Amino acid sequence: MTFSDVVYLCLGIGALAAAVLPRVVSKRPFSLPMIFLVAGVLIQLLPLPVPAVDPVQDRLWVEHTTEVCVIVSLMGAGLAIDRPFGLRRWSSTWRLLGVTMPLTVVAVAALAWGLLDWPPAVALLLGAVLAPTDPVLAGEVRVGEPLGTEHEEDDAHRSHQ
Repeated sequence: MTFSDVVYLCLGIGALAAAVLPRVVSKRPFSLPMIFLVAGVLIQLLPLPVPAVDPVQDRLWVEHTTEVCVIVSLMGAGLAIDRPFGLRRWSSTWRLLGVTMPLTVVAVAALAWGLLDWPPAVALLLGAVLAPTDPVLAGEVRVGEPLGTEHEEDDAHRSHQ
């Protein structure tokens, strides 16, 4: 069995687990990412020839792997959104992205510059790093069965407010 065979086997088991485990853990006090994290730790602890990854030495490989993980995660979150595209339907998301996130960047940068006496460029970088990006979009993702029509979603959305 070659190394590529093992990689494909692990990817297949991971895809199967990602398809089956959400129903298994839906009523449990832990989440799917927690299960995969524990599985990764257990695999690393086994006396198997698992390659050690050095993020500095293997920078290019690690960078591309993390990019693929982010793309797959964002695609999954985007597919979970059960809302037709439109300015009015997405108004809360536009406000969060266009108002709240930039104000957070400016506020954190101003605090770092004023209180910590950091240079403006470093303070702005800190504000950009700490700005709420994924939570802004993930707040719009609802977990549950897809609704039949857009009117049903509007009614369900109003009942939760």
